[in-house]
Amino acid sequence: MEKVLELHQIIYGLFAAQIEFGTYGYKDPLPKMEDVSHWFSVSLDTVKTAYHQLKVEGYITLTKKAGAAVAIQFQRAELERNIETFFSLRKDAVMDLCQSFGPLFSRAQWYGLKSAGPEQLNELERLCSQPKILRPYVMVQHIRLIYGSLNNDLLLRLIWQAFLFYQAPFLSLPADLVAFEDSDDPLLDMISLCRQKDWKGLWETVASCQEQITSAINWFYADRITMEPPGEPVSFHWSAYQRTSQCCYSLAIDLLKGIRLGYFAQDGYLPSPAKIAKYERVSTITVRRTLTLLNQLGATRSVNGVGTYVLSMEDSTKDCDFSQPVIRKRLLDFVQSLQILAMTCGSCAKSVGINHSAVELWKERLAYIKDNFRYESVVYASLEIISLFAPNQTIRKIYDQLLRVLLWGYPLRSMHGSREKINEFYFPYVNVLLDSLERCDWDRLAAELEDLLFYELDFAAFRLNELDIREATSLVIVRHGA
Repeated sequence: MEKVLELHQIIYGLFAAQIEFGTYGYKDPLPKMEDVSHWFSVSLDTVKTAYHQLKVEGYITLTKKAGAAVAIQFQRAELERNIETFFSLRKDAVMDLCQSFGPLFSRAQWYGLKSAGPEQLNELERLCSQPKILRPYVMVQHIRLIYGSLNNDLLLRLIWQAFLFYQAPFLSLPADLVAFEDSDDPLLDMISLCRQKDWKGLWETVASCQEQITSAINWFYADRITMEPPGEPVSFHWSAYQRTSQCCYSLAIDLLKGIRLGYFAQDGYLPSPAKIAKYERVSTITVRRTLTLLNQLGATRSVNGVGTYVLSMEDSTKDCDFSQPVIRKRLLDFVQSLQILAMTCGSCAKSVGINHSAVELWKERLAYIKDNFRYESVVYASLEIISLFAPNQTIRKIYDQLLRVLLWGYPLRSMHGSREKINEFYFPYVNVLLDSLERCDWDRLAAELEDLLFYELDFAAFRLNELDIREATSLVIVRHGA
């Protein structure tokens, strides 16, 4: 199982790296905890835990009166070795993230800036003129303001962690700080273009900015990092959930995936809690909590003395307890995942077109869907191709996580209407995608898949609003101009 870091560990890692880089020298004060809490939009307790870990590891002294100060002194040669070690261990992951960032986040940044109101743009402009704050701390606030306008906590967590992994360390290097501060800030150009409503110019600037960042990181590795990794390479990991302790959610998704794939047949029974616990290597208490969650979701119904029954698509909507806070939150996760997939699927779908195996498997799956009259499966089947064949590991991992989150939409499946109406709507999409794959028309393929995902997003938000989960409507994106 991949190691997913808690929030305090991510913040600890950044400050530890900054001390080892010499960003903060011996006896230099670290930022106040309250400021860090504000900049990173995390709780004060999270920052306290990170600072306590820094103290335990010997990086800082920490007192109520004086605050935090660097307790370790490095010589120049040690600082250089620290920098080489840190970046050499992360080279493969950083290079992969650089190539993934455009397809994953550029469109989201564009939509986020388009959705930003005058107050957000003014605040962004104000942040550009704060020379006393280190660049990484300014940038995390940029992220909150730009992507925050899309009202998607899942997206914010993803971008926040990606930034802290691959951009923040570069922005923390003492030798690079002046260069970043003296360069023309493209964000000011973006703000101006937003005020002018020049969306085409905004897109070009967003794309150009990402290319410049990638170019700068490539140059840094070529010029500065000559050391071979001295240990096991460090990978980028992201989890859809904020705490690694939420294992019942992961187990629920595994069971929902088993239902979707037919391992657990509808109108049949799940294995006993004891068997599930043994197979998944979790406690029976965790399994019982998970089954309670699936019962509330409407995926299953537990009968005392009999077992846990897998409900049909029609019955799942009737049995779902939409009043339960945990179910409402999971359904919001579902819509947030849809929003991310809608904004990214076009670029990511194009990237798999170069893979002959991916194209052939995609065509096979669409043909199977046609032959079995399950046209609504076109969404999941198409996105799963990206999770399997995208050229970058980062995209594959993130899409795998997002597709798992999509399974929380289980009780919404029958809300599209009768089987005839469902097939009537999705059938044209299946045909167009198949035809695009046959013709190798990647632009048409990307546009069609994107249109379908944005429809799914609008539909899900509308249905959840009818069920009094009104936060979902804030995730709808107005698409105009490109």
